[in-house]
Amino acid sequence: MDKIIYTLDTPVQFTPSRRVEELSFKTDMSVRDLRRLEGQQGSVGAGATLLSLLSGEPVELIDALSAHDFFKAQEMIRPFLKTILGTGAN
Repeated sequence: MDKIIYTLDTPVQFTPSRRVEELSFKTDMSVRDLRRLEGQQGSVGAGATLLSLLSGEPVELIDALSAHDFFKAQEMIRPFLKTILGTGAN
C-alpha cells in the first residue's frame, strides 16, 4: 500500500509529549472506511473524517490543524480519491 507524506506548514502540539510535523496518508480505503464517511454532514466534517481515516490519526488531531494545512492535505490526496471514489471527488 502506497503512502503520501504531507509536511505541515504549522506543526501541531497535539499532546504535551507529541508534536506532529507531518501526516502520512494511505492511498486506498476499505468499505469500512467508506461506511464511516456515510452520514457526515458538511464538507468540513466529511473532510476531517476522511483525513482521519486515511492517516489513522484521531479526528481531534485533524481538528487541531490550521485551515491552510487542512485544505492543502485534502488537495494532496485528491488524485487518489478520484481513483477510490470515482468522479465524485472533484
